[in-house]
Amino acid sequence: MSKLPKVFGFFQRKFGQLIAVVAVVVLAQIAWTTYREAPVPDLTSATAASTAGHKVDPTDNRGKPLDGLSARQLQAFEEGKVLFKKKFTVKEGLGPLFNGESCFECHGQPSNAVGGEGRDNSSTSIVNFARRIPTSPKAKKPMAEVIETLGKRDVDFFLEKGGPSLQKRSITTENPDLLPFDVQVDADMIPPNADIISPRHSPPLFGDGLIDNIADADIIANSIKQNIEHPDLAGRPISAVDRYTESPRVGRFGWKNQNVNLFNFTTGAMNIELGLTTYLSATENSSKSFGIFPKEVYQILPPGPNDKGEILVKLNYFQALLAPPKRGEITEEVKRGEKHFQDLNCAVCHQPSMVTAPNGYVVDPDSPLPNLKYLRLDALSNQKIYPYSDFLVHQMGKELADGIPQEGARGGEWRTTPLWGLRFKKFLLHDGRTQVIHDAIMFHGGQAEKSKNDYARLPKQEQDELLAFLRSL
Repeated sequence: MSKLPKVFGFFQRKFGQLIAVVAVVVLAQIAWTTYREAPVPDLTSATAASTAGHKVDPTDNRGKPLDGLSARQLQAFEEGKVLFKKKFTVKEGLGPLFNGESCFECHGQPSNAVGGEGRDNSSTSIVNFARRIPTSPKAKKPMAEVIETLGKRDVDFFLEKGGPSLQKRSITTENPDLLPFDVQVDADMIPPNADIISPRHSPPLFGDGLIDNIADADIIANSIKQNIEHPDLAGRPISAVDRYTESPRVGRFGWKNQNVNLFNFTTGAMNIELGLTTYLSATENSSKSFGIFPKEVYQILPPGPNDKGEILVKLNYFQALLAPPKRGEITEEVKRGEKHFQDLNCAVCHQPSMVTAPNGYVVDPDSPLPNLKYLRLDALSNQKIYPYSDFLVHQMGKELADGIPQEGARGGEWRTTPLWGLRFKKFLLHDGRTQVIHDAIMFHGGQAEKSKNDYARLPKQEQDELLAFLRSL
């Protein structure tokens, strides 16, 4: 019996230790939940105020995250930004053909705004090429007569020669000693019989996660409303297939709405621009045919897919949480210019505002492919946004037609370019052909011909007011 107090004391000590462990676990869980969910205050203004002698535009939020993110969400945003700026190597899957070593290389204008437009209009742009199929009736007519109406059945995209997107660099053009002299990887060249060549400027990505969460039905509703109220200006929604779900959705990304969401856009860009393969785009691009290279090339490449499922989701998360550009100063001149914008029916296509879906989602950066999970974010849900676009395609006339059909868009149709952040843009229109807003307006044709001509007839003062409005966006 004398042993009972000792046994009782032993169990009492163990029970106390157990209680202590449970308390620590509970407190850790509370701390993690608080860390994960607590919004992070915006310190931008304080930082700007403390930067002595340097003038900072308080409305310039390019490259910043959405407001109201938790500490964990902000950390994942920063992790994605690191990958966005990362220069990939051949050992990590870069190439064999590619256009850039990092996402930032084509989306880095200005240098402090990660996710911006291309820095120039040559090295950071892409080029699409094709030719009219000889058996197409449109092949026998002058290009100027048919360029606006060319569809997929009229065009050969040179898929067996690396088309339809030009990849200007290879692992041996960048490092000739990487492989033996007689084993070199040829970069793409535009075939001599290509009669359709279309350069595309790299656009900024700010606010794309909000655009991603506009309901398909709302974009379709824009088209229905335009057909009723302004049939001569009515645009068309483009339907494309989601690579992951294999279900049709309404396109909203890309110059011709060829991508249904940001995840699909990022998948294609990783493969075409960086040469990185993923579960959803697992074939290397070759200037000869699909994934065909000398055996020596495969010996220095990592096994595919190059991304085991983690890079894509983190890049997508970073882009989805980039904040939309803020408006500049709204003066009386700007207000008058906005009225001209409305009177000329510019706002029919460049629709000022839309509202995101009640439940906005983003792919969980901690759920690698092929088994994706989605996170609901308040910052993406039920948000009124001002992109100044209807996210439809419109026929824009011969001056802007490039002849490249993509998904359902024809050779002369283009997505209504969102105008938010226009005041920061350096290059305008799909090919960056001008840096002058007035000139960009005057290139409009097709369904926008009347609005362009009405703008041209405005008195100089009213033109300047409208341009002041556009420079405030």
